[in-house]
Amino acid sequence: MRSLTAARLVLLDFDPIRSETLARSLVELGSFEIVRIATIADAAGAGAADLFLVEGPSLAANDEGAGISPNPFAASGAPVILMLPEPTNEQRRMALRAGYTAVLAAPVPPRLLYRRIAQLLQNARRARRRAEEMAARDKRVPQREQAAPVESGLLANALAE
Repeated sequence: MRSLTAARLVLLDFDPIRSETLARSLVELGSFEIVRIATIADAAGAGAADLFLVEGPSLAANDEGAGISPNPFAASGAPVILMLPEPTNEQRRMALRAGYTAVLAAPVPPRLLYRRIAQLLQNARRARRRAEEMAARDKRVPQREQAAPVESGLLANALAE
């Protein structure tokens, strides 16, 4: 859980009481930093985040998810959890298509949310590590390709003698 202590979460919720309660319960479970914002416009001032928590709109059970807006934080590359009150399977699918990483039924028990945050942060860390390894490997491959013709020429000369 080392990564959670240094994690920075941004909680987007227009209801200050609900956001304060959720932030307090998450801080009691883990000591990460939580920045609370009320609008998407406030996100620019919140700084970089490791994960975003978005409290979604209340949708009717017969609403197929048309009221779900696209993920406003998709460009950041950080995981985004959308919390909807009693989401249907179709609403979950629409939210995932809209770019959200996970959809949870609100109100989310703090321990469940904490575990889901830990899982998403670990997945993001592994993906970043894999991407760095691939980038390092791609840098090494051209060097090997440049050396290969020379080595094969030396091998051909050695075999010819």
